[in-house]
Amino acid sequence: MVKRASTKKTLKRRKTSAKKRGAPAVSPFEAQLRDAIRVVDVANLMTSPLKNSIENLLLVAGDAMGSDEASVLVRDGNEGGLRFLVAIGEVADKLLKVRIPPGKGIAGFVFASGQPMAVADVAQEETFYAEVDRATGYSTQTILATPLRVGGETIGVLEFVNRLGNPPYQPFTPDEMDKAAHFADAIATLVDAHETAGLVETLFARSIKTGEGSAMSVGQRKKSDLIKWLDKVRSAPEHRDLISLAVRLRDIANRGDAERALCREVLEALDRFTQKQSASGAGYFGF
Repeated sequence: MVKRASTKKTLKRRKTSAKKRGAPAVSPFEAQLRDAIRVVDVANLMTSPLKNSIENLLLVAGDAMGSDEASVLVRDGNEGGLRFLVAIGEVADKLLKVRIPPGKGIAGFVFASGQPMAVADVAQEETFYAEVDRATGYSTQTILATPLRVGGETIGVLEFVNRLGNPPYQPFTPDEMDKAAHFADAIATLVDAHETAGLVETLFARSIKTGEGSAMSVGQRKKSDLIKWLDKVRSAPEHRDLISLAVRLRDIANRGDAERALCREVLEALDRFTQKQSASGAGYFGF
């Protein structure tokens, strides 16, 4: 008992002594590591629920369309290529590793044209991109693809492949094309939010890496490394431009009180404009 009491007193003296000396300074690396961990936490909060929602809605859509093989494709880079964002079915995991070159495949045609397409027999369709089947080991026979649109912009493609049961599969009907379009409208909203959130996450990580989270000095008014990086980001132009605008406003606001007040006025004016456009039925930036 005496030894324990003595030990407790010793520990108490050490803690008191440490307080007097002051806590050790946190190194720049430790601070950066903590920031990176916080970014990961934010990333999970932003994109994971959205991706789960897309997958859940895709499962509902596939069931309604009589197909358990369905996928959502989004833009891959700035040249019109596509990648699989979410997929359900027996080769879903393999599809997520596949990239479709610009202008290739039925999905590429739908993305470029903005028009839905239903094919009863892909072997007779010259636009069919067989490399996807070769990469996954799956056999596509019938397909229905419809564009994902947000504000008049095509941001991706919703696809349904084959039917439940055994071949030969019944082709998709015009009524089912209309039904698929309704699902596409709902999924497109989630996809747009997911893509924007993903770009924001990448921006956070990039800001930490380059150390541009703090204000820039007057001597650093040249185009920042962060803005240069954004110009080269492989993302949908509408998402990239939105984030680029935010970064530029931040850089201006960091110059001083007058600049910050100017940015506030710009944002308030923009808010009034969008509200006016929405009330008139034209929608945001409907000029």
